[in-house]
Amino acid sequence: MTDPVPRPSGLPQFRGENVPPPRSGPRWLPLAGDLALAVGLLVLDAIGAVVAFLAGIDYSGWQPFDPAADNSDISLTANWLYVGIAGGVILLTAALLYRLRAVISACLQVLVAVVVLLIAVSGAQYDEEIGARAEASAPGHPAVSDR
Repeated sequence: MTDPVPRPSGLPQFRGENVPPPRSGPRWLPLAGDLALAVGLLVLDAIGAVVAFLAGIDYSGWQPFDPAADNSDISLTANWLYVGIAGGVILLTAALLYRLRAVISACLQVLVAVVVLLIAVSGAQYDEEIGARAEASAPGHPAVSDR
């Protein structure tokens, strides 16, 4: 019996008992693809964290179209909640990457998420300490007037 469709010679021909079994188990992302994905996401994480920081800056006393602007100093305070949210989003992407079987990218995302969350917590604590010191040194504050 001849094949109705001619097959190119030189390629393996699997028929009958010669057919290999299908792959079983999870298929992992190839190493080069996983590394490229990790590097690309690292760049996106850095951009996202900087954007979250800049979006969280509170310009106290600043109005965009103030006709009576006196060119006085503007007080900038960072809201570290935005950076913490960015860290949480990075952590969620790590879970998705693990589901896609990109282990190296997932591990790097977890590491970056932990670093971003630590930066957010330490920044919030630093701002709280600075605020407590400024409040304690204000005239009329009970800690200052007891001296």
